[in-house]
Amino acid sequence: MKSVLKQDLNFLEYPMWFQVSHANAPMVWSHPQGYTYRAAYRAPDQLDMLFLMYILMRSQQENYSPRLEFSRYEILKGCGCPVNPQYLSRLEDSLKRWLHVSIEFSERFYEGQKNSSTGFRLIENYRLREKDKRIEIRLSEPWLTQIQQSVYFKYLDFNYYKALRRPVSRRLFEILTRMFKNQNQFKIPLVELGSLLTLYTRRKIAKGGQEERVIYPSDVLTAVKSALQELNKLSNHIGLLREMGMDPREIYAVTYEVNNSRKTIEFTRISLTHLFDELVQLPPPESPDTGFADPLLQELLSYLKRQSKPLQELITQAYQRFGFEYVKWNIFYANRNGAQNYSNYLKLCLQHNWAQEFREEYERMFEADEQSLDTHKIAALIKVAEQADYLTLSDGQKFRIKRVFPNGALEIANRQYKMDFILSPAQAYACRFERDLPQSAPRRRGRPRKNP
Repeated sequence: MKSVLKQDLNFLEYPMWFQVSHANAPMVWSHPQGYTYRAAYRAPDQLDMLFLMYILMRSQQENYSPRLEFSRYEILKGCGCPVNPQYLSRLEDSLKRWLHVSIEFSERFYEGQKNSSTGFRLIENYRLREKDKRIEIRLSEPWLTQIQQSVYFKYLDFNYYKALRRPVSRRLFEILTRMFKNQNQFKIPLVELGSLLTLYTRRKIAKGGQEERVIYPSDVLTAVKSALQELNKLSNHIGLLREMGMDPREIYAVTYEVNNSRKTIEFTRISLTHLFDELVQLPPPESPDTGFADPLLQELLSYLKRQSKPLQELITQAYQRFGFEYVKWNIFYANRNGAQNYSNYLKLCLQHNWAQEFREEYERMFEADEQSLDTHKIAALIKVAEQADYLTLSDGQKFRIKRVFPNGALEIANRQYKMDFILSPAQAYACRFERDLPQSAPRRRGRPRKNP
């Protein structure tokens, strides 16, 4: 499943996190257009926002569940952070920050046709369990509902956002995402942009001798230049964008023009049409290893969570001794339940056929279907499945899509069952695919269309 999350654009236009210099004490931040931000503990910074986006993404993957449970390792690794005492403590502090944040919109919350007044909390509570150090989090249901039902939204790629290293680049990306929703150009005073970017302020002595904090246009321009340099560099990184699976239509470069007399800056979105073919072109297939030329063996090796020569030898020997189906089910079982020592666990599964009960449960639930699909149908199936979040079986049961295999098989899950299931390409092809989108703008659902 792609690492994407839906976000209401109101939560991108105005800041939900601040530069490090603002993060050491309680604060109240107001925008003259009617936005007020209160942080009763400490204002979150760019790392806190990364944690929150990851938690929000996981909630959406669980059908917008407000109640979530994570290991601390899981969150840190998902956000690309080291797992050490410093970051473990920082994660707990981050949850405490979000717990004490509230935001208010006064006739400024845009809902597609009109503005309204509203307010939100983001996290209702959290708890770190002492016995296993797992974190229980309860997100604000009104906030989640607003995002789920929003008609003024954008899907963000979490990995793309995470790849931006400069805090000002991430914040500018949020603003540009909002401003470029329905237009390719927008103009804004430099000082107002600096406020939305939450840039550092300088001390200035007014004529009356009073001290005030101000943002200088030159400081804003310096920050914008460095941010756009990083944004435009990332937008041309073909290898990284292909690895992320970015939609070429969502990738663009940004130019700007400054009006020095009026102290304004105008941004222009530039579509990178020359990248489209490069991004949608699949990389050439790797040369097959003559030692593993059997196509069924190659398929088994593709199912492994890890790739190593000892694992290849283990699967080869098991395949020659037990056959394709036996090995396939035990790989699936090890992938689902494997301990940290994946290799040893998989070896024991193959020795003792621990997947037997798992396989029987599966076969009772899903009818056997030996129908084969041609390459065009499999390609269409994979394309639809990678964009979907759920599939519905013929009996109406709904399953979350966890993994799409190269041959078109799908790994699916449902909380009602203790185990995950694997659908063959033919079984998956007969299902209805769905994606989380607001009710007012439904996406086409159904099985992949047949090629003429």
